Amino acid sequence: MRQRYPMYSNTALMCFCGAIEAGIYAYFRERDSSAWNLGWNIRLFTTSYSGIVSSGLAVTMIAWCTKLKGPLYVSSFYPLALIFVAIVGTLVLHEELHLGSVIGSIFIIAGLYIVLWGKAKEMKLKLKP
Repeated sequence: MRQRYPMYSNTALMCFCGAIEAGIYAYFRERDSSAWNLGWNIRLFTTSYSGIVSSGLAVTMIAWCTKLKGPLYVSSFYPLALIFVAIVGTLVLHEELHLGSVIGSIFIIAGLYIVLWGKAKEMKLKLKP
């Protein structure tokens, strides 16, 4: 399986090592056994969601996109997470949206488009004989 799906094997290995490290840290940080009980409530849902979506799917999608488009293309989208956090924080958590966050978001989007524009021009130059 490792030869056929190397990016998924690496993702699984990273998630497994991260889970071991987090488990060791959590064991020494929280000794109370009642804190470890998940039950059938929101704690189980949030733990499962963060493990499946954040670790498994997100890292796998990043590896897949890196294989398709290259590392520069993928890394240029990381700052968009800041914009999504600001939007979700405002809509869901009712946090106050500051002018600096809006201006920063504009700069992030402008920078992203500049990188993508430059990358597109670079690809056109490579394709020309």
